[in-house]
Amino acid sequence: MPYQEYETEISREHLNAIFSQMQEPVCLLGGWAVYITVNTEFSNRNGRNYLGSKDIDLGFHIDPKWSLEELKNSALAQSVKILDDRKFIGIGSRFVKNYDIVTREEITEEESKKRNMYDMFQLFVDPMADNQHAETQKIVGFALLDEPLLSRVFVDGNYTILTEFGGKFKLPMPETLISTKLKSVPIRTQDDKRIKDISDIYALLWYSGVDFHEMKQRVRQTIKSQTITKAASGFTKEEYDKVSNAIGIPPEEISRVINELTKEI
Repeated sequence: MPYQEYETEISREHLNAIFSQMQEPVCLLGGWAVYITVNTEFSNRNGRNYLGSKDIDLGFHIDPKWSLEELKNSALAQSVKILDDRKFIGIGSRFVKNYDIVTREEITEEESKKRNMYDMFQLFVDPMADNQHAETQKIVGFALLDEPLLSRVFVDGNYTILTEFGGKFKLPMPETLISTKLKSVPIRTQDDKRIKDISDIYALLWYSGVDFHEMKQRVRQTIKSQTITKAASGFTKEEYDKVSNAIGIPPEEISRVINELTKEI
């Protein structure tokens, strides 16, 4: 499995705590959004749960025309305060908590500087928004990543509302989640992240409760075919084998489903 069970358990605990405090509108992205989307169908058909996630990905709406005061009162600003209050450490465009890999106890920022990386595991929270704003760094303390595909959620209304993890949030439609994964996977440098992305793409295509040909059409209407081809053509046999080991599906089946997405409708 890409992640240890205790890593996903700790991540889930934080996700419950964070979402129980956050104000709307907030959107759940990444691996946990995939889990919620596919797990019922995946477990019904395979007799086991789909992979959980470690990192927490959050999406927010920002209007580039907002005043500084409006930005200060936004869901993004309020959520950043929650993360600060929970002692997450800001690093670049991310927040992180460090844990001892043996005791699974939280490690302070000062203590983490004295540790070797292989003695710790890190839980990241990655916030991003649909648009950039000139004053964002003054509010959140860093240059916020932007994901234009979030406009499908916050502007076009392509989402469902779920109340998992102790709060209310927007869950993107599966074609949006697939599209974000197809965009991000070619630039992944960590092996476990790539394996999880490939697994998520397959799972979303096959276990979202949407007919595959309908899903294929939706994805190809969401992002460019060149983006799809670039991602899929980069997946290797070794990576498909690793995905197969992680989720218990034959590698040939995973490859077949993903590569079908590259074919013209």
